[in-house]
Amino acid sequence: MFYEDECHFKLTLTIIRAWFLSGIVPQIKSPTDRFKVSIFGAMSRSGQLVIHDSAIFNAETFEQFLRKLINEAKTEKKILLVLDNARYHHAKLLKDYLESVKEKLELFFLPAYSPDLNAIEMLWRKTRRNVTHNRYFENIEELKTKLFKYWTQFCTPNEKLAKLAAFI
Repeated sequence: MFYEDECHFKLTLTIIRAWFLSGIVPQIKSPTDRFKVSIFGAMSRSGQLVIHDSAIFNAETFEQFLRKLINEAKTEKKILLVLDNARYHHAKLLKDYLESVKEKLELFFLPAYSPDLNAIEMLWRKTRRNVTHNRYFENIEELKTKLFKYWTQFCTPNEKLAKLAAFI
């Protein structure tokens, strides 16, 4: 079982609570550009993460991600992919492809407005806390490098990520 979702990580600064010495107002740089890294991600219950970056989210890029997921998933069993109801997840363009991989992949759509049932949302939150919040990135490539370096630890099934999936 894999949990799938898409996420944007913006270059603009995101500030969360932090401790500072009394009377000192911190000055934090923030870029003026509105660039972002857009990611398809799927997290397995065993703790494997499959990531695919894409400039846009649509049926074609979603199919590319599904192909990558099937190739990289560390399982011999059929993949049950839990996902939300984004319009491109239901696109007619995907019908033939999904039919051709029905022995390897099955989609399970969550009810509308229920992101709390998708375990990968916790990974996105954890990623923001550990990589992007309260941090300045000079450019989009630096942000992308830090994100992918962080996610590298989850490329093979592992206990840290499996614990996140266990809550659902």
